[in-house]
Amino acid sequence: MYQLSIKRLSSCFALALLLVAAGCAGPKPSITDASSAVVTVPPAAQRQYEEALEWMEAGEFEAAAVQFDAFVQRYPNYAGAYINLAIINVKLERDDEALLLLDDALKIDSSNAAALNQLGVIKRRSGDFVGAENAWRAAIAAHPDYAYAWYNLGVLYDLYLQDLRAALLHYQTYQNLTRSTDGDVTVERWIVDLQNRIGAPPQTARIGDE
Repeated sequence: MYQLSIKRLSSCFALALLLVAAGCAGPKPSITDASSAVVTVPPAAQRQYEEALEWMEAGEFEAAAVQFDAFVQRYPNYAGAYINLAIINVKLERDDEALLLLDDALKIDSSNAAALNQLGVIKRRSGDFVGAENAWRAAIAAHPDYAYAWYNLGVLYDLYLQDLRAALLHYQTYQNLTRSTDGDVTVERWIVDLQNRIGAPPQTARIGDE
């Protein structure tokens, strides 16, 4: 069982990196503020934001940070740029700077699921499991269809808090929310494993069960 947990932990971290890249990078090419209203920016600023995302996706984090920094100086009310800067700082192991940027993002939009999700990642990494749980539950409360928070809560309950039934529910809900992309085969294996360990019959989790 110990070897299984270590193997699953490694898989969780690998998938978490993919989720950050896919789920938190922010919209492109349109630029919106916290209220989802379109922010009036010149085409050059839109290109700057898109270019920053491209640098980020290519792993050129310092170059991306320079672009996002310049963007927030001119457009300080767009939460997405702060979140992207926070993600970059997390990847560069600058968690204190990331927390300050997430605070800025949440001042703009207190229910921003991507910001709350990333806050949970930092809290879990620091060993603050209660803080991580609260951040991800807040993300789900604000946006019940935000799959990444369901996934991260599943990992927290599975590997850190040993609440296997809660882990199963959250993995199942994550799978249901990502069905349009065929779900995730690794998470599907975890679901089967948890069902076997707790003796739970296969079932379909509903978002309203949270």
